[in-house]
Amino acid sequence: MYLPMRTLRLCLAVLLSTVALTSAGSQSASSIAFRGVTVVDVTGGPSRPDQTVLISGNRIVAVGASRDVRVPSGTRVVDARGKYVIPGLWDLHTHVTMFGRSSLALLIANGVTGIRDMGAVHFAHAKAWRDSIARGLILGPRMRIASPVVENPNWLRFARESYEKAGASTEWARERFGPSTADEAVRFVDSVVALGADHIKVRNWPAAAVAQALVTRARERDIPVVGHANLPFPRVGVSSFEHSVFPSHTANPAMIDTLFRIWADSGTAYVPTLVTWSSREIPLDTLRARLDRARTPIYRYVRAAQLEDWRKAYDARRFETPTDWTAVIQADKRNLKRLKSLGVQILTGTDPAIPTAIPGFAMHDEMAELVRLADMTPREALAAATIGPARFLRLADSLGTVAPGNVADLVLLDADPLVDVGNTRRIHAVVANGRLLDRATLDRLLAAVERDAK
Repeated sequence: MYLPMRTLRLCLAVLLSTVALTSAGSQSASSIAFRGVTVVDVTGGPSRPDQTVLISGNRIVAVGASRDVRVPSGTRVVDARGKYVIPGLWDLHTHVTMFGRSSLALLIANGVTGIRDMGAVHFAHAKAWRDSIARGLILGPRMRIASPVVENPNWLRFARESYEKAGASTEWARERFGPSTADEAVRFVDSVVALGADHIKVRNWPAAAVAQALVTRARERDIPVVGHANLPFPRVGVSSFEHSVFPSHTANPAMIDTLFRIWADSGTAYVPTLVTWSSREIPLDTLRARLDRARTPIYRYVRAAQLEDWRKAYDARRFETPTDWTAVIQADKRNLKRLKSLGVQILTGTDPAIPTAIPGFAMHDEMAELVRLADMTPREALAAATIGPARFLRLADSLGTVAPGNVADLVLLDADPLVDVGNTRRIHAVVANGRLLDRATLDRLLAAVERDAK
């Protein structure tokens, strides 16, 4: 295999250790009924008031007018009058193993029941979490995990040197790979398929011929390729592009428009991670100063060691080539609206762990930013976090809507998200794979994370 033996050994060691993982998620699901709830239709239909949503095991078995749905004896009935139920949220750009195990609780507590992880320090850790969650051994969102990240070999060398100069950890680089030939790219694809990756993540594209070989082999092996839109990225064959669209402020407008039309025609999705944009607009000294729990209360959920790593990462950025980030962000905002107007599928992602994106909480910020920056309606932003990801991941036959037969990943809200998408923060309960987590349980999860972060 192309991957080094240390990766294979780590995969085996971590997978063997999963039997020791326990949490609140290990308990069996039971029958649940939300009675009198308003069901929000994220596909565009009208909301349906006074419904009963009946769950058995991990499946929704009935959705209908409360007067018509028979609730079996022994069912846990939740009085949901005045409340709203939506499908569980998806974060399609995370790095949960980099943030730490607490990210799983933070995501669930915020109604995020599915994630696409886009690169771990150790692939084996992400795989162990994914498989343990699927088996019910630990509580967390269902996961799709990336291969070890592909980089341009020249960029990888430069990044390591910058972090070393700043005294920052280069642990993140241990399982990143910079293929320099087409043959290396092909062997890499075969390796990560054998290891069980769900998609291949490219962060900085290698030479065009190498990139094309990777995309071609991935298509042959039926594994999606996702990546950043930095040159020389392939115009077709990539399932989704992340963050900014290459040097957007200097690119030829006609070329960009042609590219966006190709994306629209080919079904390529775009995950802008809008919550990360401020990390480039705000001066480094200001960002660094905010890494203080007294000044930024949300950091009470972040380990002190993580805060220190972020400070060093900001220091490492001082070695980057100066860039007019204000011009980049303004161009990205124009591109975002153009992509929406052409019908390119825009989906939610937040990119934790970076300082402006705390797992779970950032998802609500991202939906609000889609409304503010992409001119989306609250329903469109909600669809970008629910049915959109389900369709993109080919899971719409079982996830993404509140419908009979679907997996019970749901969020019960105290206010209507179609009036204000910010109401997705007003979470009354979460159902994760059929398991009901009421407000008291969610608060205990958050309290435990805060306690462990001290």
